[in-house]
Amino acid sequence: MTISRSFRAAFVAALVASSAAVVHAQQTVQTWLLLNPTSQETFFVTDPAEQARLTQAGWKVNGTGGLLSAALPQTTSMQRLVKGTAEGVDRIFAISPEQSAAAIKAGYTLEGALGFVAPTRILPNLLPVYHFTKGARNLWLMNKADLAWAAKNGWKSTGPAFWIWPKSGN
Repeated sequence: MTISRSFRAAFVAALVASSAAVVHAQQTVQTWLLLNPTSQETFFVTDPAEQARLTQAGWKVNGTGGLLSAALPQTTSMQRLVKGTAEGVDRIFAISPEQSAAAIKAGYTLEGALGFVAPTRILPNLLPVYHFTKGARNLWLMNKADLAWAAKNGWKSTGPAFWIWPKSGN
């Protein structure tokens, strides 16, 4: 049986619309991606008090969005891992058991799961989180203006690592 292009397009549009409705009904957790331009570290936080303390200490909000509080099809848990190095603190935001296991094997400590993200862009309104590396360090950015800043400072882009939802009210 052959499916016409117009039927396929209508079906995909309906599927995206129903997925978006499920996500709006699904509770999201507000998250902030914070950047310390001096130490060139990034940090996802979900606690408003922690976000306020870090911004008062000089960190800048690089992006905001939402993490799902429960899994949906095509989403995965984001784990936050940390490691102290001679260059400073390094964080990894792993989105697969293999990434978490590799980070732990490399000496990172699991700080916990923050919420659920999409490993691919499953909806058009999702926000990309870009991953950069410099030697053994990792950097995560959302603000497009800071992508050029990272490249200028020697960071190499590995592209979008995962996608998060727009913050509530967007």
